[in-house]
Amino acid sequence: MITISRILQIAVVLVSIATVVFAQTDWNGHYAFHEDGGKNASGIAVLISHELSVFDDGEGGLAASLESNGFQTSSNLVCSAKVVGPKLMIYFQTYGEDNMFEPYTAGDLLLTLERKTEKGKSVLLTHWGKFTASIPRNEKSGKVYFTKETNVKTSR
Repeated sequence: MITISRILQIAVVLVSIATVVFAQTDWNGHYAFHEDGGKNASGIAVLISHELSVFDDGEGGLAASLESNGFQTSSNLVCSAKVVGPKLMIYFQTYGEDNMFEPYTAGDLLLTLERKTEKGKSVLLTHWGKFTASIPRNEKSGKVYFTKETNVKTSR
């Protein structure tokens, strides 16, 4: 005969598993950060787009791709992602195609996104790691840079 305490233990385990699964899939999606550095001395627009896609890795975890393109910028990074509480940590794994520079090594923490409530509003803060903004005024961690795009499909 199953006791009430045993039923409660099983319920707690099931709720814990559901919470972890939801926390991971809740981060799935496409995030974008667009930098506008004005024009350089030659009058050329300094625009750089950073696109982060987070998706299931097929093994119960999360994977990501981080692409940056624009003025003197071209990078395609293959990443892993890990959820820690309200944070999504993005780790470098390898390079994709078309990289101008290759400064990262496997396991480097590139950046962390953190969900937080400020003044009653939900915000997504960026904490830079080895990957940083291209334009110096955007290099301060703990500010809103990436935003989640709602109409982009990220299936891999």
